[in-house]
Amino acid sequence: MNTEGLIESRNIDLWNSLSSVYEIDIKWEKRDTYSVSTKTNKAIIYVPLGKSDSASFTHELLHIYLETKKVFISGGLKLYVREYPTLSTFLSEEFLDHLGNCLEHIKMLPEFLRMGFSSQEFILDFSVNKLNDQEIWDIKMKFKTINQNTVNYNSTAIRLYIAKYFAVKACPNKLINYEKGLSELKNVDNELYNILEEFMNEWEKFDYNDSDPVTGDYNFLLSDFMDDLLVWTKDKSII
Repeated sequence: MNTEGLIESRNIDLWNSLSSVYEIDIKWEKRDTYSVSTKTNKAIIYVPLGKSDSASFTHELLHIYLETKKVFISGGLKLYVREYPTLSTFLSEEFLDHLGNCLEHIKMLPEFLRMGFSSQEFILDFSVNKLNDQEIWDIKMKFKTINQNTVNYNSTAIRLYIAKYFAVKACPNKLINYEKGLSELKNVDNELYNILEEFMNEWEKFDYNDSDPVTGDYNFLLSDFMDDLLVWTKDKSII
């Protein structure tokens, strides 16, 4: 297996630790980005041809690392949405993968930095503003429309609202000031914003090394989050 340019002093311990639990295959392909897929105790890390980079490789290893800590947040989100079909109007399974990825990044970044990598190396779009003025405008214009006595909420705008909130919270670039953008989101829908904020605060406090059956189980957080979203959707026309 060709690991040239992928494994070095900063990530060798993580590689050895994961390799003792997972059968990890590395596939070099014509692609633009790194990615990883896992099934039971097997994992495949896809590496772009000619783009060997230990930081990007370590990023994918950390996704596997979270699985060894029993963190399957994307799957958990999907299970809850399947239980509550009302939420599927704006929470598709593909979209939940994005949310899960953001939540994993929040837990991965401290470990990434501890290993000696820089935050600039964590994601390719490090310098990109995750909540720009055009996106805010789109959300504000489409989120809610009033037609005579009927109030309709736009599922695409709701999805963008939630996606942008999660992307901002997962952004490793602390030089980008998101205060104004988040304030704009809150003004669009204060109740939804507070639901997202409460969940994010709890997720940031969640410790995957906690063995307590209550505080160490993120499913309680997900259950509360989904219940709050269900309450928010009550009596709303979402199209």
